[in-house]
Amino acid sequence: MHAFFEIPGLNVYIQMIVTIFSISVLLFKTRNKVRKESTIEIITIFTIGFAGWFTMMSGLFGHIIFADQVALDIGWPVNSGFQMELGFASIGIGIVGFLGFWNKSVWLPFIIIKTLFMWGAGFTHIYHAVQHNNFSPGNVGVILYWDFLFPLVMITLYLLYRRERNKRVG
Repeated sequence: MHAFFEIPGLNVYIQMIVTIFSISVLLFKTRNKVRKESTIEIITIFTIGFAGWFTMMSGLFGHIIFADQVALDIGWPVNSGFQMELGFASIGIGIVGFLGFWNKSVWLPFIIIKTLFMWGAGFTHIYHAVQHNNFSPGNVGVILYWDFLFPLVMITLYLLYRRERNKRVG
């Protein structure tokens, strides 16, 4: 079981599975019913809400509780205060996203800060790979792809939701 938790990018895989599964269950359960939310709205709610939840959890567990293990996986030094700072920043960002389950007005601020955070992390991973030959699994694996692709998913969902909402209103 210990080896399971050492899978690089495990949190990414779990986030994808939980989000897709939850969306699928809700859409299946409400397939023949009139829903308050559209399909794109439901997908966006769950994507942003769970992104917030997993950001909080990865901040807490990944960068505070298991900070040294994560640092080793990324190829960074252990016993560094940056991990705790990153953990608390992640928890703060995550809370905003998690509120997206109930409040759509936090979606855009969350997308902006999460995108900046993830793209900044992605460029940092690339920099460390190129400049410091850091090809650790937590630096260049699935995490690197996720850093660039997931913000694009959130931005696309938000734009689709806004377009759909504007058609309903206008």
